[in-house]
Amino acid sequence: MITATMKEIKVHQLKYKTTRAPNELYSGGLAPCIAIGAIYGKKGYMYHAHPVGHNFSSHVEPIFRDLRRDVKDKTKLQIYVVGGEIEVNDEYENEVKAGRQTVLDKIAQSGFEKCIREVRWCPTDYAQSLRLILSEGRAEIEECPLEDLLK
Repeated sequence: MITATMKEIKVHQLKYKTTRAPNELYSGGLAPCIAIGAIYGKKGYMYHAHPVGHNFSSHVEPIFRDLRRDVKDKTKLQIYVVGGEIEVNDEYENEVKAGRQTVLDKIAQSGFEKCIREVRWCPTDYAQSLRLILSEGRAEIEECPLEDLLK
């Protein structure tokens, strides 16, 4: 019997990746960056980007294009959104807020608002990670203080 081995596929800033179980998708160090993860059956989709300094709407479109193409039964789709930290006295606060809203708007425009399992905006001075565990059909979101990352 041949068994597949799991690979952790890291999704770095301005990247979009898909894979199938038993692989996992992972994106970490999310503070103002936003990660969008989706699980549909045994397939995972993940996008990671900073919402400042570019046309964020066009950058997130590929994940939604693929979901609109692939999803036949919305009851089996799970969407997770993390990141989007707004710092104290953040000069980019309006752009980060606009990025947050862009993601929510894209979800709604694609007809996937009932597929959202969790939206967890990153608290100030924290970082988050998102892991899609495709073999189990679930996601893990972790948070830690930024100061712990800098040690």
